[in-house]
Amino acid sequence: MKWMLNDLIVATGGELSTQSADKEGVGFDFVSTDSREMSTGGLYIAVKGAKFDGHAFVSQAVTQGASVVLASEPVETSVPVVLVADTRIALGQFAAWHRKQMPLKKLIAVTGSNGKTTCKNMIQHLLSKQAKVLATQGNLNNDFGVPRTLLQLTDEHEYAVVEMGANHHKEIEYLTQLAKPDIAIITLAAGAHLEGFGSLEGVIHTKAEILSGLQDKVGVAVLNTDSPGFDIWQDMCRERELSVLTFGSTAIADVHYEQFEQSSDVIEFDVVSTADKVINQGKSHVVAPMLGEHNAMNACAALTAVMACGFKLEVLTPNLADFCGVSGRLQKVSLPNGILIDDSYNANPDSMKAALRTLVALPGKGLACLGAMAEIGETSASAHAEVASYAKSLGVSYLLIYGEAAKPMIDAFGEGAFWFESHQALTDKAIELIEKDSLNHCLVKGSRSSKMETVTQGISEYFNNHLKPQNT
Repeated sequence: MKWMLNDLIVATGGELSTQSADKEGVGFDFVSTDSREMSTGGLYIAVKGAKFDGHAFVSQAVTQGASVVLASEPVETSVPVVLVADTRIALGQFAAWHRKQMPLKKLIAVTGSNGKTTCKNMIQHLLSKQAKVLATQGNLNNDFGVPRTLLQLTDEHEYAVVEMGANHHKEIEYLTQLAKPDIAIITLAAGAHLEGFGSLEGVIHTKAEILSGLQDKVGVAVLNTDSPGFDIWQDMCRERELSVLTFGSTAIADVHYEQFEQSSDVIEFDVVSTADKVINQGKSHVVAPMLGEHNAMNACAALTAVMACGFKLEVLTPNLADFCGVSGRLQKVSLPNGILIDDSYNANPDSMKAALRTLVALPGKGLACLGAMAEIGETSASAHAEVASYAKSLGVSYLLIYGEAAKPMIDAFGEGAFWFESHQALTDKAIELIEKDSLNHCLVKGSRSSKMETVTQGISEYFNNHLKPQNT
């Protein structure tokens, strides 16, 4: 993509602070806030952070090829500098301006306490079979990531799928106003990031912020009938005359699933579309190489959104047969007599319980390796204890625990629970149990700060090196 200097000035309301003989012809073709990533022909945005000030790296960025600098204070350099009050806000303004220039058919925005990345990737997967689509890469779903995604749009893209996350109020409201989605999905409201939101009610209203970016009487909201807050979201949409499409696990939803089955290889279920406001009605069977009943919910959300773009259910569902999920989210690794379930990417109480249900749905004995959950505020001790009690009630054989905040899990689970000070000690115990107690399956999960991917890596490397795993 090629932008001109004047585009940046118009979009941000900035002022040109330096003189350049050929400034009328100056342009740039990519944007970066990291001087180390800069190369010839880029825009360098000097951001002030808590631990660094990007203005100190302007010279480095220019040396590496920056042709324009966006700054919030005067800097001495040989290239044009556009001055704004806040470069973070200016980045968003420029991204919002660029989004308006692109002839997209639809932009779909996705948020939720759980499932948003999987849902986003499913939508991308389904749309990419039919059209040119851009989607958020990785977890670039914050006030820097969303603008970066929008700035990757070209006139070749027909659709965009933008993930929006938050750990405090008004963050999603800001992001959705930049993206101006045509369709907005709320996958679920659950007890995540309670330190930033205060309560489940706070989460419900924060997720609802995504709806503010929809155009009145035109936008489409895709809502989960099973989620706390559904009635609140529905009322909000009714007040603005937004179209509402629903998904869920029962027939009250416009799109729901039934006849769910799980093996160690795939999940299978029927998707039923019943409402005449959905593009087409009907039933279609899904077979997908994933784990977890909650992924049937994610599939219903994704299918609803893509059907709202005009595609037919029976054309879409076969394409889920080669959707393998998201790294660190219920990914499968072979063990001698079963599978290792790597769900180490992140965790909150609801996602912990969903992962545990996935574990016990597999035939055989199961072991859970759980790291501490972060950002759940004053409820931390009770939430950890509740998850451990839930694991016990499901019939989990052993619970291996890591992280100071997770210690309440020991007493709540009782016999078969062990707490460890290091990943290595936990990994060694898990390997011992899998080998000597003939356990079939092992779940690994925890918040990012628990770094439970270390356990996944240790277990999988051991069995790769010491045993020839069976195909499962």
